[in-house]
Amino acid sequence: MRRIFLIIATALTLPALAQEISYGQYMQRVFKDNIALTAKQLDIDIADATVTGAKVFNDPTLAVTYSNNEDWSKGLGQGIEVELGKTFTFGVRRGRIDIAEKERMQTVALLEEYIRNFRADASIAYLQHLRACMMHAEAKDMYRGLSEVAANDSMRFQRGDIAESDWLESRMAQGVARNALLDAEAQLCNTAILMGYYMGDLSGADKLRGTDTLEIDEEAMPLDKYIETALAQRPDIIVALSREEIAKATMKFNKALRRPELNVNIGATYNFANPDFTTIKAGVAIPLKFSSLNKGSRIADATIVRQAGIEADEARLQVETEVMQAYQNFGFTSKQAETFSKEMLSDMRKVVEGKRRAYELGEIPFLDYLIVERNENEMRRQYVDALFNKAAAWVELQRATGLEMQFSTQAIAE
Repeated sequence: MRRIFLIIATALTLPALAQEISYGQYMQRVFKDNIALTAKQLDIDIADATVTGAKVFNDPTLAVTYSNNEDWSKGLGQGIEVELGKTFTFGVRRGRIDIAEKERMQTVALLEEYIRNFRADASIAYLQHLRACMMHAEAKDMYRGLSEVAANDSMRFQRGDIAESDWLESRMAQGVARNALLDAEAQLCNTAILMGYYMGDLSGADKLRGTDTLEIDEEAMPLDKYIETALAQRPDIIVALSREEIAKATMKFNKALRRPELNVNIGATYNFANPDFTTIKAGVAIPLKFSSLNKGSRIADATIVRQAGIEADEARLQVETEVMQAYQNFGFTSKQAETFSKEMLSDMRKVVEGKRRAYELGEIPFLDYLIVERNENEMRRQYVDALFNKAAAWVELQRATGLEMQFSTQAIAE
């Protein structure tokens, strides 16, 4: 799979203190320093410890008993009894280990599922920042142009070349453009702060500036390839299958619990009578588990296994649905992006410059120039949105498929 973003020099004007960061650098820091991801990865350690704990054997029982008869003066019947006992179960420990191991496999799949969504969310945050950068550049360009017109109109008004109303119109348009620029700056800072959150460090996050572009040249594979890959690789399907395996292991474990246990006891009693004597005893006890004849728990276990199997089938259907939707969305957004061309934007810029010259020469009113200026700005905003939607749709297609996004020749480290 080709890289998503073409790493090129950005045409945006960056503040002097901006901290430039590429997509690859951003994602490396995300997977290294994000606090939520670090905490989530500890689930594996917890699952490993649970597996180790499940391997424990039943503890033996040690009992010490002192006894005496009611006639203390005779010293008859005094004794000390020591008894050691242990309960043996058959298949319970193995079943407990099996459940813990399958739950660990589920934990690994859940972590992979979390990373799948986390990677996509972090990527969308970077795309949102790139869009904010481009929107800021457009707002800044429009404000600069209207500021120049307002400054020229101020001098023209002082010379008596235009009426005061014309000067006021250009000044008001400049004020509206300034407010739009402030909104764009706020959005730029907020998206940069969101990137800082994903990287686990908010110090100076508002100064972050992405160096990549929203322009991508990715092309989708046939739909059936994506569906096949998703059904084989999506972690949430593995999670659904692991639930079925855990249900089967639990049913097997409960069956072992219903088996008869074996209680073995061995002990000795020392009696202080005259003459003293010692009694050795050993015994075996087998509980009579008449409760196991009740079929309620067996029916419940079988139903849980059946339910888990149905949920696994539903998970597959949901995955296919998400892949198909993401595939269609990428196709439509690609067509929307193709609607715009650099020639179209260049031609629109020529029209704006021509209208501006015509206004400065007094050939047209200011409103005619302002309409064309705003139309160009709206077209460029739609162009930026189209680029963002296509790039975001590509990320969503990778999310739905379960593929790892690659940049240049290396995959993002996890």
